[in-house]
Amino acid sequence: MNQMPLDFGDDKNGRGRWNESYASGHRLFFALCPPDAIEQQAAAIADDYRRAFSLSARPRLTTLHVSIIWVGDYPKLPEDVVFAARQAGATVESAPIAMTFDRIMRFPQARALVLCGEGGRKPLTRVHVQLGVGMHNAGLRHNISRDFTPHMTLLYDRKAMPPTTLDTPVSWTASEFLLIHSVLGKAEHRIIDRWPLLG
Repeated sequence: MNQMPLDFGDDKNGRGRWNESYASGHRLFFALCPPDAIEQQAAAIADDYRRAFSLSARPRLTTLHVSIIWVGDYPKLPEDVVFAARQAGATVESAPIAMTFDRIMRFPQARALVLCGEGGRKPLTRVHVQLGVGMHNAGLRHNISRDFTPHMTLLYDRKAMPPTTLDTPVSWTASEFLLIHSVLGKAEHRIIDRWPLLG
């Protein structure tokens, strides 16, 4: 069943638009969140890298995550968008996902230092597509990316840094995914809903 996009978001077509210029506002997205032990491991890697290359930024310990798909950026978080995103989340069917990040590199356009790797890429890409289809069917923009690259952003810094293979990969099995409300400019994440990955 095809549905016309509803009046969500803040661009001229009524859809949430990714806006890098937002200094404040509200972002809605689906993500995996690592357990505490993995957060600590990732933060330690980021701190070692920061010291080695004299970076000024600090690791993002409280907001570490692996984005699955972005829903939208909004001046105020619309309740109808949250409702539609929850509908999309409920459509996903996936087994637990074994994630492994064995490299650290920089995304130049975002000026982001990230962990990345191939472990878990295929099943997470399937979830990315399922959520995109679910969002479209719920009246939201699908936001499916052909260049979807699972990664965990550690920090942001203007300085160029070489990619490195990790001696000890960052690995865990994700047993759930979450719908997250990010308060832009405050490094604050609020969990709106969560769904188990059961297979």
